[in-house]
This record gives sequence, C-alpha cells and structure tokens, in this order.
Amino acid sequence: MKTLDAVLKTLLFPMMLAGLFLIGHALALSPSAFAAGGENLGHVSRIQGAAFAQRGQNLERLALNSPVKREDTLKTAMDSRLELTMLDETKLTLGAGTEFVLERYDLGRQQGAGAVLLKLTKGAFRVATGELSALRGGPFEVGTPLGTIGIRGTDYWGGYLGTDEINVLLISGKGVYIKNDGGTTEILKPLEGVTIRSATAPPPAPTLWSPEKRDRAFKTVAFD
Repeated sequence: MKTLDAVLKTLLFPMMLAGLFLIGHALALSPSAFAAGGENLGHVSRIQGAAFAQRGQNLERLALNSPVKREDTLKTAMDSRLELTMLDETKLTLGAGTEFVLERYDLGRQQGAGAVLLKLTKGAFRVATGELSALRGGPFEVGTPLGTIGIRGTDYWGGYLGTDEINVLLISGKGVYIKNDGGTTEILKPLEGVTIRSATAPPPAPTLWSPEKRDRAFKTVAFD
C-alpha cells in the first residue's frame, strides 16, 4: 500500500505543479479579473437615513466607513443623505431617492491617463473634486439621461428638481461642461446654471440662478 501511495504521489505531483503554474500565469496576465467590480474607490464619510450598494444580485446596506467599490450602484432612501470620500479626497454627496453608479474611477496609477465615469439615474448629487492631477489629463464625467457633465476641478450640484429636467449649478471652481447629442455648453461663473430638457436639443447657455432655485438645489443634498 505504501508503494502504491508513493507511485500516486509521484504521478500527481507534476500535475499539481502544472495547475499552479497556469493559475499564476493567468493572474499575471489579467490581475484585474479578480478585482473587477471589487476595487475599493472610497468610503462612506457621512450618512443620514438608509443607503445601499447594489453589487450584482446583492443589495448591501451601507454604514459609516463602509467601503464603496467600482461598479457599485448606490441607492438612497427617501429623506436620506449619503456622503462619500473617494481615494483622491473628492467629496460626493447623494440626496434622497438617488440612484448613482460608480462605473469607473481610475486615478492613473498605472501608465497613461486616468478617467472617472459616474452615472446619475435619478435624484440629485453634489461633487467637490479632490486632486484631479491624479487623473493625468483624463476626463471626470457624470452621465445623466439627458447629457454628460464634465468637470475641470470644481464644486457643483446636479440632478432633478422634481421634474424631468436635469439641472446643473456651478458652485465654485474652474467650471463644468454639459454635452449631449445636440451640442455642448460651459458654465464658467459660480452660481450660474443650466437646465436641460432634451437629450437631442443643444444645452442652453448658462444663466444666474435665483436664490430660491439655488436653495432648492442645496436642500436636496443637505444633512439635517
């Protein structure tokens, strides 16, 4: 029996080595395969009410200091607020009844430019960007159903104000651009904003928002 065991071990050992080699080779060629959908992008720095991260088929409730990950779909309940601090110190605040996807957050840690791509499905948000130099010239954009908002280092608000319109307000910083199938417009002056009503019509020129409209926007992301 001992002789048989020794023979089996002798035959199986090269196969085990070959299997380990193939696994290691696959990891070396595709390190992102195991990180896809699981790369930590930041954490919950403030929360009010209930907020969740949809990860595949799993809906996980978020708490203070919970990590947020690439490809998370973030959801806030009514009367809830969620603040995230991303790896580059960008602050992202979500209002009540908001659905927001962290599609991509590449800070250019590898060779080449980075890029950030977020997506608003419903609700409202505020972004105060951190160290954009980490993007190495790559875009920082938020997609919406009516157009894409691009950031050049700024603090701005975007979202719905109880209608089917997407609104964008520049709070401070270098400015934002809004583009869709109809064209592009830029907001360069603080407290000016744009209201987008169509995905195909050109975005209008920015205008100075009234204090009442600004207050409505700020209240959507304000904590109690």
